[in-house]
Amino acid sequence: MVIRLLIEYDGGDFYGWQVQPVVRTVQGELLKALRVLFPEGQFKLVGASRTDRGVHAEGQVASLHTDFDVDVESLRQSLNGLTGSDILIKEAIEAEPDFNARYRAKGKLYRYRVLLGKSPLKRRFAWECPFEPDFDVLNRLASEVLGEHDFSLLSTDERGGKCNVRYAAWLDRGEEVHFEIIADRFLHKMVRILAGTMVLIASGRLEEESLVGFFRGRRSRVLVAPPHGLTLVRVYY
Repeated sequence: MVIRLLIEYDGGDFYGWQVQPVVRTVQGELLKALRVLFPEGQFKLVGASRTDRGVHAEGQVASLHTDFDVDVESLRQSLNGLTGSDILIKEAIEAEPDFNARYRAKGKLYRYRVLLGKSPLKRRFAWECPFEPDFDVLNRLASEVLGEHDFSLLSTDERGGKCNVRYAAWLDRGEEVHFEIIADRFLHKMVRILAGTMVLIASGRLEEESLVGFFRGRRSRVLVAPPHGLTLVRVYY
């Protein structure tokens, strides 16, 4: 049986999605709960995105592959009862037998929140930016990343590679600005480096032409925005 889970979590106290020895992870907490529920069962849990330490999710998707049948709504309620208050299974539905949350994904939407000032209430989920970026420049930069580009120099992924960006925009939210981006795939730390480097450019600390230069193999200074401002919003299938 394959069950599709829609998961929300506050990543602040997790060392990312992927299970690791000793430290607390989202996948690790879910597997621990599943072992309590099904001590004799065989199962595998696959996440659509392996979010980093401190990164949040509104719409993470995971596929639970089991060798037994289970009532999906009872499973959802039981998992929510066994995991901490920083994880919520929002939905559990039976999926096609060949569904795989990671390999079936056609795209993902991420949001990066930047605080224009300080806020004790919001700082857990947004970057308190020390700069004053020009909003018009931010959106000009966002338009530059649309389409297919090699984002190798805007990531920490040694393999690199091209990503097809279908949507990218900065949104004015009053005391915050949000960077939203949809692409078919993302390299490691790509969204955080894009957001941080755009803010750097829009604050006059880097030439505006630098962003396009990265796609042409020209190295320049980058800024990796902190993880707690990033949220996985949605996975597309």
